[in-house]
Amino acid sequence: MKRFDEKYLERSKESWDGILPEEFLSFLLPKAEQVLSKDSLREALFSGKKLNIKLGIDPTGKDIHLGHLVPIMVLRQFLRAGHKVHLIIGDFTARVGDPSGRDTARKSLTAKDVKENQKTYIDQISGYITTRKLKIHHNADWLEKVKLNDFFGILEKINLSDALQRDDFRNRMKNGQGVSLAEACYGILMAIDSVELKADIEVGGVDQLLNFQQARQIMPMYGLKEEVAFTVPILEGTSGDGRKMSKSFDNYIAVTASPEEKFGKIMSIPDKLILSYFISFADVNEKEVSELEEFISREPMEAKKQLATYIASLEFGDLKKGLEEREKFERKFSKEIISDEDCIKIRIEDGFSILDMLFNSGQFESRGEIRRLIGEKSVRNLATDEVLGLDYSPKSSEKIRVGKRKFFLFI
Repeated sequence: MKRFDEKYLERSKESWDGILPEEFLSFLLPKAEQVLSKDSLREALFSGKKLNIKLGIDPTGKDIHLGHLVPIMVLRQFLRAGHKVHLIIGDFTARVGDPSGRDTARKSLTAKDVKENQKTYIDQISGYITTRKLKIHHNADWLEKVKLNDFFGILEKINLSDALQRDDFRNRMKNGQGVSLAEACYGILMAIDSVELKADIEVGGVDQLLNFQQARQIMPMYGLKEEVAFTVPILEGTSGDGRKMSKSFDNYIAVTASPEEKFGKIMSIPDKLILSYFISFADVNEKEVSELEEFISREPMEAKKQLATYIASLEFGDLKKGLEEREKFERKFSKEIISDEDCIKIRIEDGFSILDMLFNSGQFESRGEIRRLIGEKSVRNLATDEVLGLDYSPKSSEKIRVGKRKFFLFI
């Protein structure tokens, strides 16, 4: 039976062109936090049409973390199934600032800021989704052309008191922060994006649900069917204290982090997050959720190592990357504490090489065996995991490991 890391990485490279709707739903629904509505989603997928899938992002910073990738992994599924996937760069809406979940107004960005941030955003997600197959748009292309009489035609059908019932707005007004009219119109601008693209399904974090509901209200005004709102969970940060992943909380894993750093940070998460991280980043079908839960409950450390291996490999599509990091991690952190009493003592002698001193310990059949172990990088400093070569000069009180189970202390 294949390990989960191996199975999911192989699956991530499969073409889903022609996948049956029921099977596709079994991979899609575990990633959902809330769908408006599941019946409409099912109807759209069973229609046989190539659907317009929309994700809008306001590039508010240059660096992104794994939390930003959660909706991207859903887009990736739709793209592999042959649907038309649209990524909207909010170069207009970023100047307003998305108010969702904010206790203060978001700093507005200049067009130059957005342009700089956008470039790094596309570069960073390119390891996780085939960006050349995305239809990339900038919403300033149409929002800057919206006529005032058309915009007011929408406004007169939106009840302001309803718009201000959002918890984030009410909390801000209660605390004397205030809400700008521009922020109150943010959801309307997103709705115009959906109208422009004739979106069938919109993907985003669950914090976007109120914006999506406004789009669903406005689209029929243009003679369009209301879009399906597909929301994903907000990824919890690595500390597991309930706060979302964020640079501000220092509980994030950067998309640009090295495979080693990604592996190490995944190994630091509490066991309760293993399942949600697997579901967020792998193609886990509904039947496998219970299998994963049982595996995590039975072998939490092994499950976490497989998750870390998968995450470290995903950008490259090569399991070897993750397995290399797993091997390094286990060498560094999973070994037992070796006391002086556990080591074979070797006296340092001037003029003798490490090869000579190890051979003279009587623990090896030949110098050739030691040369082979050194060539295989199996002779290491026990404290630092540094690989030791033939020209290495041991220091007093230094402990080394040779192979898997032989330990030496130089005196």
